[in-house]
Amino acid sequence: MGCKSLTTLVLSKNFLLEPVPDDENLAELDGFLNLKVLALGGCQFTGQVPSWLAKLKSLQALDLSYNLITGSVPGWLGSLPNLFYMDLSNNLFEGGFPTELCGMPALTSEETGDHKVQESLLELPLFVKPTNATNQLYKELSQFRRAIYVGNNLLDGTIPIQIGQLRRLHVLDFRHNNFTGSIPDQISNLANLEILDFSYNHLSGAIPASLRSLNFMSFFSVAYNDLQGLVPSGGQFDTFTISSFEGNPGLCGPPTMRLTCTPQPPPPQPVGGGSSFNGKLPTGIITAIGYGIGFGIGFWIEINKKKFLCNLKCIFKTCRSLINQMTKRIQKICTVDQQNNDSVN
Repeated sequence: MGCKSLTTLVLSKNFLLEPVPDDENLAELDGFLNLKVLALGGCQFTGQVPSWLAKLKSLQALDLSYNLITGSVPGWLGSLPNLFYMDLSNNLFEGGFPTELCGMPALTSEETGDHKVQESLLELPLFVKPTNATNQLYKELSQFRRAIYVGNNLLDGTIPIQIGQLRRLHVLDFRHNNFTGSIPDQISNLANLEILDFSYNHLSGAIPASLRSLNFMSFFSVAYNDLQGLVPSGGQFDTFTISSFEGNPGLCGPPTMRLTCTPQPPPPQPVGGGSSFNGKLPTGIITAIGYGIGFGIGFWIEINKKKFLCNLKCIFKTCRSLINQMTKRIQKICTVDQQNNDSVN
């Protein structure tokens, strides 16, 4: 293919709504074996991550963001020896976060052989817009933040505790997914971490107090989860605002709205110590009472039918007699009034 000298390939915002190229020959010996930067973001690619990427042993930065890629995040990406920047955000990835990615050689430790980022100039300066930042121009690969972006996908499951092995990581972005479980305490091992975003997931439990030891962390968000307990204080946590913690009613302590973590008192019991009664009968009880009264009346009538009909007949007879008497009295009054009027005339 004549691409052995190619080190940077940027094809962002092209090939709209086409399948991801999956030709295995793209990474053969005469292919992209010296490729260091591959950017295919914003193409709305469909399909899954092509397996030929596993052959790009020189790859250091991979951008597949803003596509329609489905399937799971391939664990073999963690075997690429030089990969330190990976952006898979804004796709349709499902499943969990592979534990294999927690052992990426370029992100684990300084003693991983010859996996250091080379401080060579890029043939083409790159513009990158990371999360919560403006466009940034990079002329050297060494200036890239070591980052993993998997936000805005459909990932679920728990965050693996092995993530604490990525000691050289600067950015960890898991926002807008469906992760559950607790925040691993092992994240406190990521001493170089600058950005940590777990917002808009379903994480529970407490925020590990050990995270306050991350002295380089300038952005932190766990907003809109199901976290509880006291927000850590000290270190960089004293610089974070309420927006980092909002959407977690169970969190307490500054800077949340619940400044103290005093348990809320239980609602007062009704006088008399019986069951809770708020002055309203449940609908089921009201219905049962209604049925009971109706059944009781009907049953009594059936048992005492003859007596009931007799009494009812007497009532009607008495009412008719009273009406006749009242009618006669009214007629008599009207006659007297008429006679008086005639006398006056």
